[in-house]
Parts: sequence; C-alpha cells; structure tokens
Amino acid sequence: MKRNFLVVAANARLREALVEELSTQGHSVTRAGTGSEAEKALESVAFEAVFIEAHLPDVPAPELKTRLLNKRPDCPVIVLSNYDLVRNSHEQLRLGHNDYLLQPRQLFDLLQLHKRADAKVDENSLGMEACDALIQVIDVLVGLIELEDRFFGGTSHKTSRLVRAVAEEMGADEQSVQEMALGTLIRDIGKVGVDPEIFTVDAEYTDEQKEKMKEHVTASLRLFEHIEFPWKVLPIVRHHHERYDGQGYPDALRGREIPLGARIVAVVDAYVAMTSARQHRSALGPEQALQEMIKQAGKQFDPEVVEGFQNVLDKRLEGRSGSKKPSVLIVDEQENFRRLLKMRFVNEGLQAIESKNYDKALSQLLKQPPDLVLVDVDGDSAEAFELFQEVRADEDLCRIPFAFMSAGQDRVLKIRALRQGVDEFLSKTDDLEELVARVENILTREAIRQENASRKVRRGIHGDLENLSLPDIIQTLAMGMKTACLTVTSDGNKGQIWFDNGSAKHAQTDQNRGEEAFYEMCRWLEGQFVIEHGEKCEHNSLQQDAMFLLMEGLRLLDEAQQAAS
Repeated sequence: MKRNFLVVAANARLREALVEELSTQGHSVTRAGTGSEAEKALESVAFEAVFIEAHLPDVPAPELKTRLLNKRPDCPVIVLSNYDLVRNSHEQLRLGHNDYLLQPRQLFDLLQLHKRADAKVDENSLGMEACDALIQVIDVLVGLIELEDRFFGGTSHKTSRLVRAVAEEMGADEQSVQEMALGTLIRDIGKVGVDPEIFTVDAEYTDEQKEKMKEHVTASLRLFEHIEFPWKVLPIVRHHHERYDGQGYPDALRGREIPLGARIVAVVDAYVAMTSARQHRSALGPEQALQEMIKQAGKQFDPEVVEGFQNVLDKRLEGRSGSKKPSVLIVDEQENFRRLLKMRFVNEGLQAIESKNYDKALSQLLKQPPDLVLVDVDGDSAEAFELFQEVRADEDLCRIPFAFMSAGQDRVLKIRALRQGVDEFLSKTDDLEELVARVENILTREAIRQENASRKVRRGIHGDLENLSLPDIIQTLAMGMKTACLTVTSDGNKGQIWFDNGSAKHAQTDQNRGEEAFYEMCRWLEGQFVIEHGEKCEHNSLQQDAMFLLMEGLRLLDEAQQAAS
C-alpha cells in the first residue's frame, strides 16, 4: 500500500537519503527543510508519519514534535538523531524511549536494509550516505542501551570514533573504515546475555567470571549469524579480543592472522577501558594508559596499530588533556544554541560552562578560569570586545585563548577582532561537528604550547585562508601597525612574512626570498595560517610598503589567472 510521509531535515544528505529509501519502496514523500515548512505541510496534507531531524535551524525537534502532534494527534512523529544529541538531552529523552527511530528489536531489520542500499552504490551516490545514516542510527540505539550505565555509558560511541580515526590514520579505504565503525558499535551486543551481576562486581574478575564474560563474543555472533552483512563486520566482532601473541580468544589467532579491524578495535577498546572509571578502580590518564599500551606492543597489541593510535592521540586534545577535562565557557544569549553546543562539547569529553550575558561571564571567569572563552558577537559586539579587553588586561586570565563566534558574514567585524588579538573567529552557521573540531584544535594547540617547557609560550592566531584570506591578513597587520610573523602553509609549501610596526620587513618561502617570496605567497588561495605577534626578524629583504606589495601581488595573480584561462 502506498503511503505518504513527511521528512523534515535541514541536512540535505540525510533528507535525500531518507526520501530515496522511502521512495524506492513505492511511497510518496514530501520534503521540508524547517519546522515552519513542516507545520504548513501538515495543515494541508495527511501523512502516514513524520520524520524529524534532531537539529533544525528554527525550532528544537522536541518542540516541533509537540506542535505537530497537537495539529494531528493520530500522525506518528519520529525524531531522528545520532548519539551525540541523545546522550545528554533530557528533554528529548523525556519524550520516551520508543519515540526514536529504533527500538532494540528493530536493530536486525535495520541492518538488513543496507543490503538494498548497497546494491545501488555504483548507480547512485546515496549508497554511501545511506551507509552513514545506518551507522549513526545504530549509534543511537547502542547509546540508549548504555545510557543508564554509569560506567559504560558512552563508551561505544567514544570507541567507534577513535577506531575510525586510527583506521584513517593508517590509510584504510572508506569501506574498511565503515566496516570498523559498525563492527565497533555492535561488537559487545552479546553482553545482554551475560549475567548482569558480573557488571556490578567491585573487584577484579575471578577466573570463573572472566570465562563468563568471554561468552559475550559467541552470543554476539549468534545474534547476527542470520544477517547477510554487505561488509566484513563479523570478523571484527569475533576477533576483537584476540592478542597479537596468540594468547587471546576465541580462536587464538596471532599477528596478521587477526583482521586489521579487530586489531584496531582491540587497541582502542583497551585504551577506553583504562581511561574509564570502574567500581574497583579509578580511571588512568591518557598518557599513562598509552604508556601501558606501548608496553604491550608486540604482545597484546599490534605495534603498528599502537603507533598509529599514538599518532592519533598526539593530534587530538584527548591525548594531551591529562585527567582534567578541558573547559569551555560559552557566552551566548541564545539558549537553544548554547545548550546544543554544550551537549556536543560534553559528548567530546569537554566540560562546558554556560553564560547568557557578559557580566555573568566575567564573574565566572574570575571564579573558575576555563581553558577557552567562546563568545557570541551577534548580540552586543561592544560588550563582547569589552569582555575580551578585560580578560587580556587581567594578569591571571590574559593567556586564556579567546574566540568570537557569529552567525553573520561581517568581514569588518572579523578583521577588527583579529586585529585586536582575538585568537579565532568562528562561524555559527558551520556544521556543529566542524565548529567543535575547530574548538578542539584551539585547545590542542594551547595544550601543546603549555607542555613544551623548552619553548616560549606565545599567543597565536590560527585559521584557514578560506575563512580569512591572505590579503585581508596583510591589510590587518599593516593597518594595525603590528610587529608579527605570519606563517602560511599551502599545498605542501611554507612561507613567512615578518612585519615591524606595520611595515613588511622580510619574506621567505621554500624557493624564494624578498619580493618574489611575497608575490609567491599571494598566489596561495588555500591553506592554513598562523600569526604570532611580537616576533621580530633580523633580515630586511623588503623595501616597498606592504600595501604596494600586496597590490602588485594581486595584479600578478590576476594576470596569471587570465593567462591560464
């Protein structure tokens, strides 16, 4: 029977993936990108069910659900989410466990759906999107199962995220990465068949208890044996407790006999377990846990995987934060955005502190200094700048990284902020995952500077040229009469320009020096930049004014682009 569904999602890829799946089954689908569009559609059309993405730009999903049910009480409204948004959202959880896309009994049917989507990969690019949606939905279910567990809550999500990072670090192809992500999420589903009392033991397991715990691997395989997986997922589930030296279970495989995915999961699983508190012990710090794993390289773990995991930790804040969670003070009048951002921070292992006004933010800063201050400038930008100046003027707070965020595209405001020394200018319209990643990068860079005792602690502005172009940076430094070093990396190339009281003094790249180096850097449209204020240079290879050099560099760039076309 043909049915009519309404799909409400601002995320175009999620929306089209759902529309494709429903349409291929012969159903009629209406699209809506916002909550207001959904309400108008529901007033004029009768739908079998409504699917809502958890994060919409104009209204929270739980509120929209309530509105739609008031209009059509007989129409089911289902909130689609991922684990990031579920774990700490009491408002969503209050709607009920069965209001989400999946109930535990539906997991196996969901896994079967991908077989149809995967058959279309070659002819339809939505195959991979369907795969991503599948993994995220399973992430939801596993997260809900773990939600009430004070010791294991969130561990599957964290493990899956790190497994994906290690797999990518080691150069695995996208399909293998997806296999490992899914295998990680379902690897321990067989624990539902283990005596629950074992999980409440407040001491090391006895030999008998260890043997009972081992049974969860067999139980997992029995639960999934009737499913024809399109990937090599079951080997990961079966072998993630094998040891590199052949002393593991269930098959005592050794070395390269163990699938790569299982070897990666074994390393990450052990790290997450060691850095998580249990009833009989406290959690280890990241570095302490890593050292324990290094000791077991070649024995319990694949040395190559341990090295890859170490590289991942070195690049992530998690590997540098010690036992203390890095804290971020969020100053924003918009409660919905503030809480959503806080939820994402908490899920990534950060401590989030909220403030809705600048006066309260200053008192919180003095009482409990955070590791980063994140301030919205869409309200009263003058108060935001005043707060920044007060922080920079305080002897105890002046080294705290300070970032502005805005939903607008005010270039003048952005340049003004960077000119005055704000460390980063973030866009609230970016994907939240990207925004959180940028915040983690700021915290990581600060942690690296603090832990390197042999290096002078320096303030620096880091960013991408796509957000602030090189001409804008040069104008900012010249017009602000700054003494600074600008370092730019682009497509494997590195260049630096030193400024002295706003005058361009010296430039160098891997190939050139002086004006030729300056003009070469003007051609770099993509890449990363670092501005380190107060840095001086003994060389003096530039004689022309910075603005003259910039205009000449842009002229040469324009000529080169015209010649190429």
